[in-house]
Amino acid sequence: MDSRQIAGGAGSLYGIDPGRTREPVNGSDGIFINIKDEMAGSVESNATQDPRKLFARKEDTAQLPPFRFAGKYSVQEIISDPQKAASFEKDYLLQEAEYFAIARNPESMLTYDGYQLDEKTGKPLEPRAWSAPSKECLDLAICIKAVKGDPKAALVVGKGNVEASKRIAADILDKKMDTYMKFNEKYPGYGGLLPWFKSGKEITPTDDWVGRIPGLDNGEWLWTLVTSEKVLRDQGYEKIADKYAAYLDKINDKAVEIFYDKEAGKVRADVTVTDPGSADSKYETASGNGVKYLTGEDAVHEGSMMVMYVTLFGKGLPEDAPARIWDGTKMTRKEHEYGTTWTGCNAAPHESWAHLFMPTREIKEFKDLFRIREEIRTQNAANRRYPGFAAATNPPGGGPGYIDNVGIEGAGLFELKKNDTFAIYGTFPLLLECSDQNGKTGNYGLAWLLNTLKAPAMQGPLGGGESASNDGKAVSYMKTIDGSFPNVVAITGGLQKETADALRQLGKFEQFQKIMLGEYREAFGNEPLKEPCGFAPPSREVPTGHVKEYE
Repeated sequence: MDSRQIAGGAGSLYGIDPGRTREPVNGSDGIFINIKDEMAGSVESNATQDPRKLFARKEDTAQLPPFRFAGKYSVQEIISDPQKAASFEKDYLLQEAEYFAIARNPESMLTYDGYQLDEKTGKPLEPRAWSAPSKECLDLAICIKAVKGDPKAALVVGKGNVEASKRIAADILDKKMDTYMKFNEKYPGYGGLLPWFKSGKEITPTDDWVGRIPGLDNGEWLWTLVTSEKVLRDQGYEKIADKYAAYLDKINDKAVEIFYDKEAGKVRADVTVTDPGSADSKYETASGNGVKYLTGEDAVHEGSMMVMYVTLFGKGLPEDAPARIWDGTKMTRKEHEYGTTWTGCNAAPHESWAHLFMPTREIKEFKDLFRIREEIRTQNAANRRYPGFAAATNPPGGGPGYIDNVGIEGAGLFELKKNDTFAIYGTFPLLLECSDQNGKTGNYGLAWLLNTLKAPAMQGPLGGGESASNDGKAVSYMKTIDGSFPNVVAITGGLQKETADALRQLGKFEQFQKIMLGEYREAFGNEPLKEPCGFAPPSREVPTGHVKEYE
């Protein structure tokens, strides 16, 4: 833990901003949190909202189902006691193993979107039998970690048996590639890339993605294919690694033709495939979702993954293309009240997706920037009395649509309308930042995760829940890949080191680093980043009594 986090003394767990009103949370040990005057008194009255009680509150779990383990722990313990933090983390990962075991079609090994859950028991009803390359990348990431022998990934893949987990994960990776190859044989026009698909023994495009390729989703997936090939080969799975290498060669042969618009000098967001059944298909820039190119702000977040992939791996990319592509990106410096960050679309958690997979945090400037972003996220939520982090997710209480106007107030471009909700996976960027805290105090990621799991119906037989309202009156009765797996990948440290190793072996890390440093300096120059606050733990829990717990 560094000086920013312990400025208030050994017991100081809240970041302190001397220029703001401060309310003591625990007067006996000097813990403070800054509460906005306009927020004070606006939160629903509940006995558990007294920060002194919240901070140390536990419950008797002896009569509860085993999956409701969160009550055994307090926020205070997680932050101050590394052994308690490790125990909680292990309990969490072992419960997520129940979902991992049924997260994909057993024959194709490709992911389902998730499951609808029984509202009384939390048990799975029927699979949501569609998926996307963005969901595949999360599943691949966990398998990559397991194949490498990561003990935390082994808790999810093989209930803690590292050697068994390696075999299970390698088998999943092998069968996945066989399914990808069969899809490419049937639909060569996609160039080895994937649309959103119906997930069964074989996969076919969903009705709304026939003849279309999503750029964001494939950009995420492609990076995990690269890392899969490297880790499989390093671990002795040569035949499977050869399949991945051959498949990537096919994709790289077509990547520029499919995604680079030579006239515009930009990378396409989505692509229209004129003839999905033909290898001679033509490709056009799609504009159905309102975003034609991954440029400007759209190239800073998840979009950066496809932009960078085409730059580094696309065969036949014109010599002047990298400069044209990256001249069109736009990272913008933002001075937030809690520190220096970059301007997001909404500054929602999913906008940090790329940091799970690309080695941005191997570069000091981005490592510092990422840390401050998460300090801002925790301070913003704690001061506004949010029990968790609002994230793009399936809405609590059901209903049509998808919540996406959520994030950090004052850090994005758009008005935020649904920050009265939180998602379990919204903690993943903070979990990633805290993933090197093993054996140390100060794991704020696990502390916020614990606080959200303590909310009604946020623990079930398959692990953590999907989303809930801050007032505890509504939950989403489902369990999904992208609502669950980001936390697992983050806890294991993400794939930054594995991807960095792959890029170094391929002789591409220096180019990656040069591009990213250029983007950083364009936005931030040489002016130091401001970091007035440390991390803050949650300042309230979700009220109970409105939603029944699972039986």
